[in-house]
Amino acid sequence: MSTSSSIHTFRRGEFRKVYRLLKRHGLLQTTPVIMCEGDSWFSTPLAMNLLDQIVIPTPKEEAAGKVWIGDGGLFFRAEKSGDTAINMFSQKYVDSLGKWYKAFDFDMVLLSAGGNDFVAEFLADLFKNRGEMTVKEASEVVVDSGRFEQVFDAYKVFISRFTELKPNIPIIAHTYDYPQLLGKPAKLTINNIGLIALFKKEIGDWIGGNIHKSLPNNTDKRKFAKGLIDSFVKLVLKPLAKEFNDNFSYVDLRGTLSAEFWFDEMHPTGEGFRQLAQIYKQAILEKLPDAKKT
Repeated sequence: MSTSSSIHTFRRGEFRKVYRLLKRHGLLQTTPVIMCEGDSWFSTPLAMNLLDQIVIPTPKEEAAGKVWIGDGGLFFRAEKSGDTAINMFSQKYVDSLGKWYKAFDFDMVLLSAGGNDFVAEFLADLFKNRGEMTVKEASEVVVDSGRFEQVFDAYKVFISRFTELKPNIPIIAHTYDYPQLLGKPAKLTINNIGLIALFKKEIGDWIGGNIHKSLPNNTDKRKFAKGLIDSFVKLVLKPLAKEFNDNFSYVDLRGTLSAEFWFDEMHPTGEGFRQLAQIYKQAILEKLPDAKKT
């Protein structure tokens, strides 16, 4: 395996083949093997996303022989744009993914989940028959819906099962940063999405338009979105980290990026993701076995 690149694959047969080659040549001792599951922060093609920034060295780093993690790393990538925590952590899917997790010696699991559970159709349905209200009232509507409990329970299904399978392997999630461009959809171009851009010019928005009748002021929309992120941490991630202290942790990315580093309402630019990846990377390195650190 090259010492200046990572191998990452969405093809399970390919992962198995590469893993066996690394094992045969004695390279697993220094190569991080990481399972990744998540949403568009790990998978969006619109920018070099958070996981890409961790997995793929820049040309400058490649030329210098510099890698982000260990000898590059072998990444099992199962993420999908638009996926919700409630869906990806369903018992049926967790059991299926768990078979792969059990079959190989993974060093770590990276998660990106929960953002899609609180936007788009969820907000549209929740606020469609409601009039104008304060930010506090709108936030209470979301809390009272029980959605945070549902996402907490979904996460718990995943963490419980994977901890049962491998009690000593760390699972690392992340918060989202505070959205800055409320109401801005993602512009699709041939460069960022391919030929589909000939038929569809944009996607989104996911938050602003769905709460506009209740919160017509843009400043209030941003405050509401900030409150969603903070409540996600308070009601989901923080209690999980306390309950599964030896296995589960999360990286706090809140308050990192200014508006110039956002691509659309929910996704940073490539440079924005790079800045967030710098923070995430440190947490990864702290949890890796010493022999597999850079």
